[in-house]
Amino acid sequence: MSIEAITWALERADIPSPTPVGMPSAPTLTVVLLGLANHASRHGADAYPSVRTLAGYARISERQVQRCLKALAALGLISKGDQERIAATIPREDRRPVLYNLSMKRGDTSSPHSPERGDKTERNGVTGMTKRGDTPVTRTVLEPTDEPAALPRPTHHTRDATREQQPSPIDRLATACRRAGMSAQFGTLTPAKRTLVEQSIDTHGVDALVRAALERHQPWDPARSAAAWIPIWQSLQPPRPKLPPRCGRCDEYGWLPDDELGRAVRCPCRQVASHRMPASSQETMLLAA
Repeated sequence: MSIEAITWALERADIPSPTPVGMPSAPTLTVVLLGLANHASRHGADAYPSVRTLAGYARISERQVQRCLKALAALGLISKGDQERIAATIPREDRRPVLYNLSMKRGDTSSPHSPERGDKTERNGVTGMTKRGDTPVTRTVLEPTDEPAALPRPTHHTRDATREQQPSPIDRLATACRRAGMSAQFGTLTPAKRTLVEQSIDTHGVDALVRAALERHQPWDPARSAAAWIPIWQSLQPPRPKLPPRCGRCDEYGWLPDDELGRAVRCPCRQVASHRMPASSQETMLLAA
C-alpha cells in the first residue's frame, strides 16, 4: 500500500464529474483508481491487482471494472506497464493480471507539510499566540579541533544482526529459481538433502544450478520440490580449477628449458591437483531414497 499513490488518486487525479455519456460514474472510477493505488509503489508504478480484487473494492461486477479500466486509460490516468515483471511472480500466463502504472507526475509524491504550531491569524484584531522564536537565545560556537572524530566501534549485536541479514546459499538459490519462473519449494528439503544442495552450490555456483534446472523445467507440469533437481545437480561435471599464477621462469605455455637430455620439462607451477566430486556412498543412498 502506498500513501503517496492513494493521496494522488484522491486529490490530484482529474476525473470529470459528471462523466461523459457511456462512461462509468465518477465515484465508481475513483474507487477503482484507489484500488490500483493501493497496490502501486510510492511513485505509482507496478500495480497489478486482479479484476476480481478491484470488483470487491468497488462492489461492482468484473465487467464493470474492465469498463472502468478502459475509461481511466482513456482519461490518461493509468497506462499499461511492463508485463514481463510479473512473469517471475505468477508462472501461469492465463492467470497473470495486467500491470498498470498510475500517471503520477514528478512532485506528486511529496507529502503535505504539517501545519505550524500556534495560531498565527489575527481574529478581531487580537493575536491568539505569539510566534515562536521571539525569545533571544545565546548559542555557543564550538571551536574546531585537529583531532579526528572517533568512529563508533561495532558491537557484537551489530555484527550478529548483519550476519543474520545475509541470505544463506539455499535462500539465494531459491530466489534465483523463482526469478527464472520456477515455483519449486525449498522448505520441504530434509537436512541431508539440504547438505547435498549446499555442496552443489559450493561446487558449481547458483547460476549453473539454475540453468540446469531450467533445462528440465516443464511449465505445464512444474516440479513441486527442489529435491527433484538434486540428481541433475549431482551429475554436473565439476568446473575446471583455475591455474595458479605463473612463477616467471616458464614460458606462456608452462614449459621450462629442456634438461641435459633434451627432454621437455613441465613447470611445477602449472601442475594442478585433480578436482574430485564430493560424493560418497552415503550420499548415493540418500539420493536413492
